[in-house]
Amino acid sequence: MKIRPVEQRDRDRIHDILVATARFTEEEVRCAIELVDSALEHPEKGDYHVHVLDAPDSGPKRMVQGYVCFGATPLTDGVFDLYWIAVDPNQQGQGFGQLLLRFVENEVRRQRGRMLLIETSSKESYGPTLRFYQRSGYDEISRIKDFYRIEDDKVVFCKKLSQP
Repeated sequence: MKIRPVEQRDRDRIHDILVATARFTEEEVRCAIELVDSALEHPEKGDYHVHVLDAPDSGPKRMVQGYVCFGATPLTDGVFDLYWIAVDPNQQGQGFGQLLLRFVENEVRRQRGRMLLIETSSKESYGPTLRFYQRSGYDEISRIKDFYRIEDDKVVFCKKLSQP
């Protein structure tokens, strides 16, 4: 497996992964792709860092199996947000999500970050996502009831990162 910066040729595959997860609305998928586009069109800004996981590393069967989007939280000292993480449903359960999350944590540390925040939904369909973050050592630090819509809370997870 290889994690590398996103390239223009990855855009459609990322879209396909987001749709295939069947967790995101059309509007959410559109928003995620807008961040990918921003990272591709304006890398000099550094607002959004997008990386993809290829598996296998090389050869004709190499394909993007997942991606992450993260960035520094404006007006903070060492705080970062994980905006998106998604793995092809056919590849879930193989540790790809953990690899991507650990990659982000290491990149945040490398950039002198001290904290990684993740905001997500409390929808029932997000149950596996919530458990994934908890198993990965993230603490739920906030919950805003009915934030996205009635009975769909905004859940904020946090992990404080030690410097290497």
